[in-house]
Amino acid sequence: MQNDKVYINARFLRQQVTGVQRYAIEISRRLKVLYGNQIIFVAPKGIVNKAVGRELNVVFVGRFSGYFWEQIELPLFLKSKSSPLLVNLCNMAPLLYRNKLITIHDMAFLDLPVNFSWQFRTVYQTIIPKLAATAKHVVTVSEFSKSRTLHHLTALNEEDISVIPNGVDLDRFASPAGQEREKYILSVASGSFRKNIDNLVRGFHQFNKSQNEKYKLYLVGDDDRIFEKQPKQPKHESVLLLGRVDDQELSQSYAKAALFLNLSSYEGFGVPVLEALAHNTPTVCSDIEVYRELFQDAVVFVDPNNPLQIAEGIAAALNGSANDRRAEKAKELVNRFNWTDSCDRFSTLINKFS
Repeated sequence: MQNDKVYINARFLRQQVTGVQRYAIEISRRLKVLYGNQIIFVAPKGIVNKAVGRELNVVFVGRFSGYFWEQIELPLFLKSKSSPLLVNLCNMAPLLYRNKLITIHDMAFLDLPVNFSWQFRTVYQTIIPKLAATAKHVVTVSEFSKSRTLHHLTALNEEDISVIPNGVDLDRFASPAGQEREKYILSVASGSFRKNIDNLVRGFHQFNKSQNEKYKLYLVGDDDRIFEKQPKQPKHESVLLLGRVDDQELSQSYAKAALFLNLSSYEGFGVPVLEALAHNTPTVCSDIEVYRELFQDAVVFVDPNNPLQIAEGIAAALNGSANDRRAEKAKELVNRFNWTDSCDRFSTLINKFS
């Protein structure tokens, strides 16, 4: 690196962990190991993920948080440090600071605008195109997201965007040999409309009825989203709402599940799918472009809006007749999508632009 220091925008440590924050945390951990004291993580006060903050030796700056901290206090701090390169891993970044790399995880706010509150939609639709235009380089997480970014942000060229995918940590997310499966189907998703929980539950009930109600459905994830929200699921004895769980509990849930079910209507990547495949858990996914790109031949694809097809897909995945072939493909995928390789790609960009 030409400059002595590179800074990471660590405002993500104030947020609950979803796929976007997971990406930022895992990349940051490895960048810290790779660069040591050459890399500095800067955050507002009041972070949620205190253990990760200690691990990254976070520097706290400013008196505020949220957009004001990111747009005003952070760039002022950086300018006092001779304007070093700033790496932004979670969509947002300071607009008036140009020496930056940004990561745009998906274009859902433009592809599916009705899924978001008008406040969130307005902020993202206003700021993201300007951030992309003022950044030195843009990162996204899949070829699908790259194509949608180029479609919407027409000022960008192909060479302006790099794909650095999500990964899976096999030290934390992998099943022990001989793990016994239990009679439940697992889904990991927030309460966002695009997670398609209503149809997921309908498809599960249709399948479970054919099985004399012997399965349970475990729903893991935050059902209290600020920007995207769908009605709460009605109570049913076969559907358990587990809320948020820590990584150890989540790994155990993947490991013991008879099947993993993800029926998102839109994603930039799909980290829970990759985590399920790391546990060799039979998986049923919505037939959407990004999942075809990433998980072809490792999962059973279904129409996410067709409960009958969802039920048939669950039955087919549990049948096991093609699971050995899918398991081999899954093993290949979890070896290919790993955080070390993704960190190395980020390192290449950091070294190029700092």
